[in-house]
Amino acid sequence: MPVAVDGRRRLAPEERKRLLLMYAVEVFSRRGIGRGGHTDIAEIGGVSVATVFNYFKTREALVNDVLAEIAEFMINTADQAFADQASPLQGIRNYFQQFLRSCEEQPDYIKVWLEWSSSPREEVWPQYLSLQVELLELLTERIEASIKAGELKPGLPASERARWALGNCQMLSGMMFDPMGKPEDMDEMLDRALNHLLQAA
Repeated sequence: MPVAVDGRRRLAPEERKRLLLMYAVEVFSRRGIGRGGHTDIAEIGGVSVATVFNYFKTREALVNDVLAEIAEFMINTADQAFADQASPLQGIRNYFQQFLRSCEEQPDYIKVWLEWSSSPREEVWPQYLSLQVELLELLTERIEASIKAGELKPGLPASERARWALGNCQMLSGMMFDPMGKPEDMDEMLDRALNHLLQAA
């Protein structure tokens, strides 16, 4: 059991690292993957720079851990959206609706993902491609199931439909983060786009 200090519970190492990782996501969202660093995390976390380095030994380790956190968030979002849905197509719709909610509820995660998705730099691009492959596989499986269920028309391969649909997440996030505000008919716009891109029956 962590010891209380001045009335506050001392965080266990795994709790401390988790908290610092949350601060790191916030820093990367504000300053960018290429600029956020240990000093910024220490500042908003109210700890010493040495403490941050104790948990993230190098900048490379810090970037890798933040991107792994973002990837896990994106995969978990998909898994939760696809689980226990009335139909495969409803699961797909739920996934994209959940993505929009994440833009509002977890904007730091989506903003880091958005930069990552458009940064083909050697040090971060391979990890992004691995995430994209996993998301495409999940989405392709649901599209194939929707075609078999008669919810989507046969024709364009499920893998191609998945690529077109997933590719629109960048555009959707841009609309959600528009300084002028998101479109009022965002949900209806999303449904129309999915019907068109996925070739709804």
